Amino acid sequence: MFELYLLLLPLFGGALIYLCKNNLKAIRLLLVLTALLHNAGCVLLVLYPQWNIPVFRQYFGSDDISLFVLCIMSFLFLCAAAHAYTWLPVEHKHDPHHMPMNIFCAILCAFVFTMTLVAVARNYGLLWVAVEATTLASAPLINFHRSAGSTEAMWKYLLICSVGIGLALFGTFLLGMSAKLPDGTAAGLNFSAFGKDVIINPDYFKVAFIFCFAGYGLKMGLAPFHTWLPDAHSEAPSMVSLMLSGTLLNCSFLGIIRVFDIAPEPLKDFCKEYFLIFGVLSLAVAAFFIIKQSDYKRMLAYSSVEHMGLLAIMWGLSMQEITLLHMTFHSLCKMLLFLVAGNILVAYGTRRVDQIHGMFSRLKRNSALWLMGIILICGMPPSPLFLTELMLIQKAGFVLGGIIILFLFMVFCGMTYNALRMTMGEDLACPVREQDLDAEKLFKVPAIIVFLLIFSGISMIIGNYYGL
Repeated sequence: MFELYLLLLPLFGGALIYLCKNNLKAIRLLLVLTALLHNAGCVLLVLYPQWNIPVFRQYFGSDDISLFVLCIMSFLFLCAAAHAYTWLPVEHKHDPHHMPMNIFCAILCAFVFTMTLVAVARNYGLLWVAVEATTLASAPLINFHRSAGSTEAMWKYLLICSVGIGLALFGTFLLGMSAKLPDGTAAGLNFSAFGKDVIINPDYFKVAFIFCFAGYGLKMGLAPFHTWLPDAHSEAPSMVSLMLSGTLLNCSFLGIIRVFDIAPEPLKDFCKEYFLIFGVLSLAVAAFFIIKQSDYKRMLAYSSVEHMGLLAIMWGLSMQEITLLHMTFHSLCKMLLFLVAGNILVAYGTRRVDQIHGMFSRLKRNSALWLMGIILICGMPPSPLFLTELMLIQKAGFVLGGIIILFLFMVFCGMTYNALRMTMGEDLACPVREQDLDAEKLFKVPAIIVFLLIFSGISMIIGNYYGL
C-alpha cells in the first residue's frame, strides 16, 4: 500500500501544480508539500513495514536496497523542492524566457514518479518500462532554458539513452528465455519467479547480463557509455542536474544489481568482471577529462562518472554495504555542488572557469560552500567518502588499489585547481550586483547539506577508529 501511495502522490501533486498556471507561490508550496508527503511515506515504509498492506505484490514491493535508493531519491527531491522555493522567483526574474514554471514543476513530479517506479518494481519487464519512463520524463527538464545548447543536450540525451534502453530490452527478453521451471515452462519475469527451483541457462544468462549491463550502464553513466551525461548535466538547471546525478544514476545502477542478484553462483565471478572493468575505465575517463575541464558543471558531470565507476568497483569486489554508503554520500555531495553551481551561474551568467575569478569578494557564502563541496566530493577528511574510498583501496589490493589512488589523485588535482581559480584572486569586474545578492540568498539548503556531510564524516571516522 505504501508503494502505491508513493507512486500516485507525485502524479497527483504534479497535476495540481500544472493547474496552477502562473501562480508561482501556489506552485512552490505544492512542490514542497508533495516532497514532504513523499518523504513521510518513505519514513513509514522504513520504520513501520508491518503497516504495509501488499497491493499488486507481483509487480510492486520493496527490499533493503530499493529502500536505500528510494529514500535517497525522496530526500533529494525534498531538498530540491526546498531550494526551488527561493530559486524559482530568482530564475524567473533573470530569465523570463524559460519553460513555464507550472509545466516544469509538474514534469519534475512525473520524473519522481518514474524513479519511484524503478525502486518499487518487482518485475523485470516493469523495471525496464520504468527506466525508459525516466528518460521520457527527464528529457524536457533539460531544455528548461530553451537555448540552442539545452535543446541539443536534450535530443542527445533522448537518442543515446534510447539506444541503451533498446539494449536493455533485448537483455530482458533473453533473461526471460534463460529461466525455466522444472516442467520446462517459462519462469516469467517476476522477481519471485527466480527462486531455488528455477533452472537458468548459463549461456542465455551471460548474454542477457551483458546487454542489460550495457543498457542500464549507459543510463548509469559508466564509460564508454557516458557520452550523454556531460551535456545533460551542464545544460539542465541545477535542481534537475542534482536529480539526474544524485538519483537517476542510482536507479540505473539498481537495474544492473537486479539482474546480478539472480545470477547463478558459478556465474557471479563472470558478472563481477564487468563491474571491475567498466568501473576502472570510468575512473580513467573521468580523471583525464576533469584535468582539462573548463566548464565547472561539466566537471561535476565527469565527477559523477568517476563515482559511478567507484560504485561498480565496490560491487565487483562484493562490498555491498560500502557501496550503498558511498552511493548515499555521493548523492548528497553532488546535490550540494550542483546547487552551489546554480548559484554561481545566477551571479556570473557563465559556466566557464576562466571567466570567474575572486568569487570570495562577491559570493562569500557560496565560495565557502563551493570549496567545502569540492573537498567533500574528492574524499578528503572529514568527508564520509574518505572512509568508503579507504576501505575500497584496502580491499582492492596492491595493483588495483594503486590504480584507483592514481586516478583519484588526478581528479583531486583537477577539481581543486579549478575551484581555487574560481574563488581566489581579485575580481576585476563591476561591484556587487543584484544577481550576486540573489545568489547569496540561495545558500540555506547547501549549508545544511555541508553540516550533515561533515557531521556524518566525523562520526564515521571516529566510529571506525574506535571499532564502533
